[in-house]
Amino acid sequence: MKSFNYKQTPIYYQDEGEGKPLLLIHGFLENSSMWNDFTKLWKSNFRVIRIDLPGHGNTAAHTYLHSMAFYAQVCHQFITDLKLEKTIVVGHSMGGYIGLELIHQFPDKIDQLILLNSTALADSEERKAERTRAVKAIQQFPEAFVSMAVKNLFLPENQNRLKQAIEQAIAEAKKCTTQGIIATLEGLKTRKNHQETLAKTKVKSTIVAGKKDQVVNYAPTKQLAKETSTRLVSLPGGHMSHLEFPQETFEIISNLIAKE
Repeated sequence: MKSFNYKQTPIYYQDEGEGKPLLLIHGFLENSSMWNDFTKLWKSNFRVIRIDLPGHGNTAAHTYLHSMAFYAQVCHQFITDLKLEKTIVVGHSMGGYIGLELIHQFPDKIDQLILLNSTALADSEERKAERTRAVKAIQQFPEAFVSMAVKNLFLPENQNRLKQAIEQAIAEAKKCTTQGIIATLEGLKTRKNHQETLAKTKVKSTIVAGKKDQVVNYAPTKQLAKETSTRLVSLPGGHMSHLEFPQETFEIISNLIAKE
């Protein structure tokens, strides 16, 4: 992997292929490896760039609060250092929250934003309380927390079918440091509501949602798309569309980015 420095912290990334830049941003407890299979197919037509965000994968935690705005600033420096004039951004879950911060802070750098299993809405009070409890759990039982948190991203009916993929996802999640997980949970809990950003942006935006998503619920996502006049594409699965329905997810995103 290659790296660049953000305030003396090495940020690791992968850069493959040639053509229009395609920046892939992973979610919480994930890293750049989540995009491996898609990258193999996209790199023949695009310059595919994948980052390990601070506290994830090979990149160490940076501070005690990894806000979405902070992650967006890291990605912006990354885009600037690579001298990318315009890029397409695909963000999974938390990666979508970061993508929204990018079009909020640096809209001139983004050509298109695809929110995969993500939303512009902030955490509810109930969800914030869940994240507070999660911080306490990770401090006491780090490995057990990671395993359970990753398993809960998958629909119960897919647990057996995707057993190997779940085990791999857990192994990748365990690369996150406890500090990084806590810092990111705090950042997720305090993130802004970007419904207005999505409604007013001139950046072409699409939400790709799972109808059974148990993390980013489908009904509010559908309403959000309607209220912000954002294109919504639906899939039959849950929160992990890239693993539950990989072919369908690949085809949907490929069709969207091919139009750029």
